[in-house]
Amino acid sequence: MPQRTRTKGQALVEFALASTLIFFMLAAVVDLGLIFFTLQGIHNAAQEGATYGSRWLLTSGGTTTLDEAAIRDRVRHEAGNQGIGFANLLDLNGNGKDDVVFNEQSNGKPLIQDYIQVAALADVDGNGDPLNDGTAPNYTPCPNVSSTDKNCYIRVVVSADYNMAFPLAPAFGDKIKLSSAFVMPMRSGFSQGGAPTITPVIVTVTPTP
Repeated sequence: MPQRTRTKGQALVEFALASTLIFFMLAAVVDLGLIFFTLQGIHNAAQEGATYGSRWLLTSGGTTTLDEAAIRDRVRHEAGNQGIGFANLLDLNGNGKDDVVFNEQSNGKPLIQDYIQVAALADVDGNGDPLNDGTAPNYTPCPNVSSTDKNCYIRVVVSADYNMAFPLAPAFGDKIKLSSAFVMPMRSGFSQGGAPTITPVIVTVTPTP
């Protein structure tokens, strides 16, 4: 009888030791899965913003620039008006408040500009990669986003604060910042100022004799 009691006690201790590791691994798997889906969400939003910004430019006073406000709005509503999903694009800092409505400030500018960064970059060496021109991290600004003679690209970086579901690892903390960027050429040959319309763009191609 004493031997049987010792066996039960040993099994209980082994289960306690093993379950700690099992639950820790389970928590890590859940967090890694949620991080993956969150990154996918902000990457899709960055792609949506870059695609929109490369086509629709803002013309004011004879100067054509990126319509940064419209690009950020496009990013924030990529998942709809409710911000539902693994990445709440309407609340990128994860504080439970709409980023634009509450207009929080960071370094004297709207916080949304930190979480959705928009830039027009020039491919100075013509290798198809504006991020590899030797001037990182500032890169080379595009001198004219509407010109067809310049190799210009749009870069949209979307960041989101991810609240750890199971903050069991002190190295990660309760919150980590995730970021995803999307870079694509400016579609200058088809770009125009003003608001988007549903009027199709008709291009006539004349055969070369």
